[in-house]
Amino acid sequence: MKILAVETSGKTFSIALSENEKIIASFYYDCGHIHSEMIIPAVERLLKDTGNSFENIDKFAVSVGPGSFTGIRVGMTAVKTFAQILNKSITAIDTLSILEKSFVEIKGIKTIAAIDALRNEVYVKDGKEIIIKNIDLFIKDLKKYKNKILIIGNAAITYKEKFSKGLGKYSVSLPYNMHIPQSQTLATIAYNNEKSASYEEVQPLYIRRTWAEETKKK
Repeated sequence: MKILAVETSGKTFSIALSENEKIIASFYYDCGHIHSEMIIPAVERLLKDTGNSFENIDKFAVSVGPGSFTGIRVGMTAVKTFAQILNKSITAIDTLSILEKSFVEIKGIKTIAAIDALRNEVYVKDGKEIIIKNIDLFIKDLKKYKNKILIIGNAAITYKEKFSKGLGKYSVSLPYNMHIPQSQTLATIAYNNEKSASYEEVQPLYIRRTWAEETKKK
């Protein structure tokens, strides 16, 4: 099975092509929010360089958020268009799950994925539900794991000083690239995930309204 995975939930974006569990090729871009200009040429180049075409793709995978509203919209629009034209299914995975699957568990260490939700808030999981949590409350709830916890996700970059003080320096010790959800991980999840949907059924995961929507409501 060949899967084309697209991850555009943040300021970076990446695409990956896998065959069964093997990653054949991938493309990673971290130069600002210009996903809409890069995504189609990047996909076409990746397919060409690997001797493939869109017709060779058996399934698509996409990250649905939470994250950048614009980034998520660009990635989902592209993938849903591909799937509609080729009559293929899509596996949709939330960004926090991609981050969680990218890291191997360490005995005695709690790992938790957290994405910056702006305004001193983070996106985190509460069981299977994704919620928005105030950063101070987040730290308070995890205080018992101080020096025995690792934060994965861009929240560890944005709130590095607060996490380091409240949860210990080890909590923010991972290198920059490990905080970025990767399309290679998404492709692997999609291969092992039998759940898929049509392009009409897949929807973005917007936990909160956009800033423009919230401002308009006020």
